[in-house]
Amino acid sequence: MPLTERSIFSLCEVLPSTVLQVRLADQIVDGEVVKASTFRRYCLAPGSDLTGQPEQVVAIANAVWTPAAVAAYAAAQTPSPTIQ
Repeated sequence: MPLTERSIFSLCEVLPSTVLQVRLADQIVDGEVVKASTFRRYCLAPGSDLTGQPEQVVAIANAVWTPAAVAAYAAAQTPSPTIQ
């Protein structure tokens, strides 16, 4: 059986700012035997487009990203005016 590659959902963490940190496992498999595995991560800011995200990530985002959480995150990203 030839070696194949697959990417599977591994973990989703909610950071204090309600940013989601998603971890995927990229695997090389022979049948169902994992020959090699590496992880990669990416972050999603509150209110991000969830198209194509794993269903677990969408469920967590829908639970955590309330309108208030999205607004608080957006407000925190606005730079403060400088005092002269």
